[in-house]
Amino acid sequence: MEAVLTISTTWGTTDPTKATIPFHLARGAKQAGIEVRMVLAGDSTDLIRTGVAGTVHGKGVPPLTEVLDFARDNKIRIHV
Repeated sequence: MEAVLTISTTWGTTDPTKATIPFHLARGAKQAGIEVRMVLAGDSTDLIRTGVAGTVHGKGVPPLTEVLDFARDNKIRIHV
């Protein structure tokens, strides 16, 4: 059985920096060759609604749309 890193979050649009960081961690893990999946609960479920990601820009991190595109293109599973 292959190990999978599970990253879960509940942060949503009220704190864009905290909302974005788990997605950046998932991207880094995937780039390092680690199988990864994300679990969104509570407020974080809003992040994948149509049009929401484009409004989320944390401080010191690329916009959420960038890492969501990476997740889609690299088949990172996102469970809601």
